[in-house]
Amino acid sequence: MIQPVSALSPKVSYRGSNYANGNPINRRMERRLAILNAGGISTVVGALTTAIARSYTASWKSAGLFGLGAGAITMLFICPRFLYKSGVKAYKKEKELDVFTKEKEIQTRLLKDVQEAIDNNPENLNTKLDNYSKTQHTEIKFNP
Repeated sequence: MIQPVSALSPKVSYRGSNYANGNPINRRMERRLAILNAGGISTVVGALTTAIARSYTASWKSAGLFGLGAGAITMLFICPRFLYKSGVKAYKKEKELDVFTKEKEIQTRLLKDVQEAIDNNPENLNTKLDNYSKTQHTEIKFNP
């Protein structure tokens, strides 16, 4: 089942067979967003460190070096964590959308088969409709 999209996550739109493998998740874009987020956080940490260090140092140059060091250290600690989390989230989204895609394919295939069976053999229409209604109420489970 596809989870609801929150305000902070990008909207995932399903277009079916328009994609090469039927899955619109782009891992490269997820990695770039993670690096961008880590860079933004480290820039804020560096700026705050510079502002605080300026009150304790004689010049902006030495305060800027402290800020640059703090930003670099923050980037070294935060970036791998963000990259790992983005990889896990992308993998989870891919698996959820694969299940969604397979479910839609099975439903369309089932509807086509039922339509063909109704068209080819009209004398057993009631039994086919009963079978069709039973299959609509059963739950299809996949093991990804």
